[in-house]
Amino acid sequence: MRRFALSLLCATLAGAAALKPETVAAWEHYTALVDASVKTQGAFLILEKDPDQLKEIEQGKITVSQVKRANGPAVPHALIHDWLGAVFMPDAKLADVFAVTRGYAKYPEWYGPTITRATLRERSGDTDRFTVHYVRHVLFVTAVLDADYETQYFQVNATRWYSIAHSTRMQEMDEDSRPSERTAQADDGNGYLWRAYTLTRFEQRDNGVIIEQESVGLSRPIPNSLRWVVEPVVKRLARALLANSLEQTREAVLKHLPRNTSASR
Repeated sequence: MRRFALSLLCATLAGAAALKPETVAAWEHYTALVDASVKTQGAFLILEKDPDQLKEIEQGKITVSQVKRANGPAVPHALIHDWLGAVFMPDAKLADVFAVTRGYAKYPEWYGPTITRATLRERSGDTDRFTVHYVRHVLFVTAVLDADYETQYFQVNATRWYSIAHSTRMQEMDEDSRPSERTAQADDGNGYLWRAYTLTRFEQRDNGVIIEQESVGLSRPIPNSLRWVVEPVVKRLARALLANSLEQTREAVLKHLPRNTSASR
């Protein structure tokens, strides 16, 4: 069933229309609401609203759930995918976490095999501009994506930071394409994902760091006649992708902590 659903999805993309201005406007409105949430909600972490779940995360569980934003705008000719995940890194400090999240040259080591190349193009203070090359194999379907991002880091206080990352170019490529073989924009291509946005909260606690990440994507719509087959597969893949990314981040941070961390901190 999953193979059949993916085949149908790939087939629908071949004749897909270009990204429309009204879709971009609705996407920008939606991400502005997510931006505002980090300043308007009472608690810094969304997880603080659920103490039991927060305790489970501190005990090692990774949580991922779909976000249903009640005040989100309707997005014409597209789909919004919004997922929230959280992970705890015992004995880590914020500097340990940022060494991984901003260590782009080592992304293939930490986030492989999904990420095969990553390059920092520019760093200006707390703003990074970088490129990531993704290769994802799902059954007999291989998706190759070359994307540019801009990430800004903001310090709230001594123990809390957040970052906002958004794609500036996303281009689906052939498996044997080189990084230089790309266009400035790919909104009229046959790729499934048009835009990506991530809001990540980092909180230092006495015993480690919590990362809470909201990952939002804008994709081509799934035809109504196929949605009942394809949509459950897309949701499972999105959930698994975020959970795996958080697990890989934790593994990379803990692997590179100084020896005898607990005794020295």
